[in-house]
Amino acid sequence: MSYQKTFDELLNAILTDYGNQFPAADTSQGSLIYIKSACLASALWGMYKYQEYISKQIFPDTADSGNLAHHGSLRNIAKVAGETDAEFLARLLEDIRRPPAGGNKYDYIKWAKAIDGVAQAYCFSLAQGLGTVDLVIVADLTATGAEVPSNSSRISINTSVTTGKLVDSGAAFTTGLAVQVGDLVENPAAGTWTTVSTVDSATQLTLADDIFKYVGETYIVYAHIGTATTVTANKLIDSAAAFNDATYTIKKGDVVENQDDNTETTVVSVDSATELTLTDDIFQALSKKYVVRGMIARVKKNVDISRPVTASRAAVYAPTVLTQDVTMGVTGSVADKNKIASDLTAYLNSLEPGQTLYLTQLTSIAIQNGASTAAVSVPAADVVPTAYQMVRPGTVTVT
Repeated sequence: MSYQKTFDELLNAILTDYGNQFPAADTSQGSLIYIKSACLASALWGMYKYQEYISKQIFPDTADSGNLAHHGSLRNIAKVAGETDAEFLARLLEDIRRPPAGGNKYDYIKWAKAIDGVAQAYCFSLAQGLGTVDLVIVADLTATGAEVPSNSSRISINTSVTTGKLVDSGAAFTTGLAVQVGDLVENPAAGTWTTVSTVDSATQLTLADDIFKYVGETYIVYAHIGTATTVTANKLIDSAAAFNDATYTIKKGDVVENQDDNTETTVVSVDSATELTLTDDIFQALSKKYVVRGMIARVKKNVDISRPVTASRAAVYAPTVLTQDVTMGVTGSVADKNKIASDLTAYLNSLEPGQTLYLTQLTSIAIQNGASTAAVSVPAADVVPTAYQMVRPGTVTVT
């Protein structure tokens, strides 16, 4: 139903009413009645336009930016950094169409995507048995510089309970970027945290507080924690750090917290093993304590806070990138080889974790770009990744 009337429609209706009431009245253009009617029609037209604006604000898909944010706030959904109105609307509509349902797969996806920088999330129910959920998350390439999310923490479960201890029989606390005294340890489901008092062995830590009460509780041990040793604007510099560690990665968009001042910002770049460039200048004095929170840890914490207690475990993983070269020979006088190569690359970049790369799709892309025939020599067959693998392009050659 249209709520709109044009200025001419309104003016003609008013003049018609005058003519019906006073047949002898002069309603021609320039007459007093015409001038008054035109003023009234103009005012009414403005009211109709405002009515149209109001009607659009009722629904989130037609609301302006400010009222769209208000729609989100009613559902406790906030716009995240760098998110466009269209992206925020898509997330809000997903919540409206698939409301919280006590922890179904769509809830887990929603909890993951609520974290800044998460582009997509894929939920695998019962992946490790009854009551378990696995989440594979893909980072926003533009916001973070990579699709594989940062994993700057040790995340697993305690395997036995001893007062004041964190025990994990499968851990390697003393190797790689080894756990150190003072490192931050969280129990995300319980919402508690403490620090490491001593590193007893590869599988056991003594903690300052007793925060693990049950077997199977998730722990997060943050690998990048320390104090600022030099003050430079918009930098975090720690001469003892290992910010470029290949196992416990830090990436653009990760959250850096100044624990002394209760301030936080995000990483712009990893400059070296001892230096990060930050969005905001939050380290303006020496010896301020910090912790770097990577994407997987932030997603894991949000999921554990949100998920039902009946779920025994929810694990969060980065996808494994399966790099695939493509070599294709084409014929046809109008075949656009550069466009074919570009579209093949885009196709591989669009594949989701676990999604098969089909040779028929490759040849179809070539035909759509003017090729008469297309022969794929690499790969030799369809590429079928595992559920947590994600096919991405290597070298794409079209001759």
